[in-house]
Amino acid sequence: MKRLLTIFSLYSQHALEYKARSFVWFFVILIDVVVYLLYWRGVLNDPSGNQIWSFSEAVSYYLLLLVAGSFLQVHIEEEVAFEDIQYGRLSQYLLRPFSYTKFKFFQELPWRIIQGGFGVLTLLGISVFIRAPELITDIRLVPLVIAIVISAYLLCFFYKMIVGLIAFWTIDFSGFQNIQTIIFILFSGILVPLHLLPDSIRSFSLFQPIAYMLYYPVRASQGALGASELWQVLGMQWVWLVLFLGLYRFMWHKGLRQFTAVGQ
Repeated sequence: MKRLLTIFSLYSQHALEYKARSFVWFFVILIDVVVYLLYWRGVLNDPSGNQIWSFSEAVSYYLLLLVAGSFLQVHIEEEVAFEDIQYGRLSQYLLRPFSYTKFKFFQELPWRIIQGGFGVLTLLGISVFIRAPELITDIRLVPLVIAIVISAYLLCFFYKMIVGLIAFWTIDFSGFQNIQTIIFILFSGILVPLHLLPDSIRSFSLFQPIAYMLYYPVRASQGALGASELWQVLGMQWVWLVLFLGLYRFMWHKGLRQFTAVGQ
């Protein structure tokens, strides 16, 4: 019994040492509960008495979200932060005849294509045997939707690269990564479509950049947006992309000045 108490005491000290991480794990559960409560409040308290969202629209949204999440949701930030910056592997890229950014872009792209392919196959299987999703019907708008999807990928890529570069200035990147994951899930439309959120947070949710990475491409593919709205989405994507590019270059040059590692 004494040994068990000793083990308990030692791991209690370890847990208290990482109090912030414990809070983040709790915060994940809390956010889930709060978001679903907001969602149901928005659905059930519709002042017009009309149905806000049909079952067919819901099925279409989440099926397309499956494909969009598989293809557009980049996962490069952990490798940038842990493998390259904190473990020192970044040094081997600095003398190569191509940029680090391009290397990471083409390193990540095959994974997105493969996982996006799995998403498309799943979508086709569900469409054949269960229910086909609602898709955009105006052929003239398809090139615009494709441009929005491509822009969403670029936006998500540079967003995740910026997240990874935070490791230049922090020792425990995992805590920041967990917080970033919560924010991404909340404001990308993964849990709840952003247009169903209460008015108090809907406007902000629809304007912030993460919405343009998943939510708007899905809505555009559904045919839920008109031509003028599609052009507005594409324009805002490139506004955010230019801002992210500037921030990424600033963080990259600042981070390299203090980067020290024993690499190859």
